[in-house]
Amino acid sequence: MSGTQLAFLGASGRIGQVLRMAEGLSQERQMVWQFRDAVPVATKGFIWSDFSDPISLIAAHRKTHFRAVLVFSGVARTGAKSDPVAMEANVTLVDQVISAAARAGIPRVLLASSSAVYGAGKGHPFRETDPLDPINAYGAAKVAMEEMALRRADEDGLEICALRIGNVAGADMLLGNAMTRADAEVPLTLDVFPDGAGPRRSYIGPRKLLCVLKALSNFEGRLPTCLNVAGTQPVEMNALLGAAQVPWQDRPHTDPGHQNIALDCSALAEACPGVDLSASAEDIIADWQSCLERE
Repeated sequence: MSGTQLAFLGASGRIGQVLRMAEGLSQERQMVWQFRDAVPVATKGFIWSDFSDPISLIAAHRKTHFRAVLVFSGVARTGAKSDPVAMEANVTLVDQVISAAARAGIPRVLLASSSAVYGAGKGHPFRETDPLDPINAYGAAKVAMEEMALRRADEDGLEICALRIGNVAGADMLLGNAMTRADAEVPLTLDVFPDGAGPRRSYIGPRKLLCVLKALSNFEGRLPTCLNVAGTQPVEMNALLGAAQVPWQDRPHTDPGHQNIALDCSALAEACPGVDLSASAEDIIADWQSCLERE
């Protein structure tokens, strides 16, 4: 929908940073970025420092009229993922945003959840209907967040969709840190399994993710309560490092449960028919590196 504006909360986070670079390459700029402090020069955004006070979102909505609010703020970066107390903030923060969106009159809320809600690999790509079995406090907090959001959606009459996001190229631990950690003398280490391949994971490039978020925000009709978000075909991490020309060395690994942890994104493909979700390792790296070239 041309001209639609979307509020993105968490512009300074890992995913927010790569998405802002991707938006700079977009022909149709819809995102209005939320910051806790100052808004960077030449950036369309607003300041909302305290999510317990809804006035900033209400004022921004009156000025811009958001079709949806995308909640990517959280404490995954600063709080220990094994610390339940630190991770509780992920639930509280989203609860506050839902209250603010309801008061502002923004009808659709997209929440950044995580594939961590599913837990360890079960030998097949996870579907949205699979049982949730998180293995750490971060995943458990995301499950609690989804459950709370589902209740709030009924109570407040909002449409809320939890996005169980896989790995976002450039915002992930592998690629996000590889360029600074790896060099010819101290190469990155990567698990390699008996079949000669590395871990297979579900990935998506930042420009493709931006297209997905816009498509879901502008979706005509009602979205599911949750969606897996990644490309439709898992990729091998060694292939990603090769495409990015990052030096690495293998570390033998024999646990088959660790090799294939992927998402079934067929429901996402149905919800975003105009977005091509098929991407090779080379495509994903090209997507990410095109954003870096703009820095």
